[in-house]
Amino acid sequence: MRYCTLADLKLAVPERTLIELTNDTTTDYGAPAPTTINTDIVESSVRQAEEIVDAHLRGRYNLPLSPVPTVIKDVTVNLARHWLYARRPEGAALPDTVSQTFKASMHMLEKIRDNKLTIGDPSGPATPEPGEMKVRARRRQFDADLLERF
Repeated sequence: MRYCTLADLKLAVPERTLIELTNDTTTDYGAPAPTTINTDIVESSVRQAEEIVDAHLRGRYNLPLSPVPTVIKDVTVNLARHWLYARRPEGAALPDTVSQTFKASMHMLEKIRDNKLTIGDPSGPATPEPGEMKVRARRRQFDADLLERF
């Protein structure tokens, strides 16, 4: 987990909800409910989110990012959270906030990819400005001596 951790996900999703989203154990027939987060499922969701982020950043930034900008960490958390909720299709639709933050995160990644938004690179040099523009002027027809006589 390069861009976000389980602790980051716990800040976005309550721990009890994470336990329910990551465990496939059924509570039918009196089986006890799971009490721990399945870290394999969390790692899989984060890996998929990181791959989506890398796919959008590849070519513009050296990957993996180090240090990870907070905007990338937040986007990765949103994508991983969406994946965790989406793996439970038998229930009602995804919560609105999960869907909205997923769409906003994907839109942000597209803007970064299209160079309309930058994440910055605190460890390296600043992104160079566009190149200089050369202008060529014609030779003067009326020099200073000629204009002084009038």
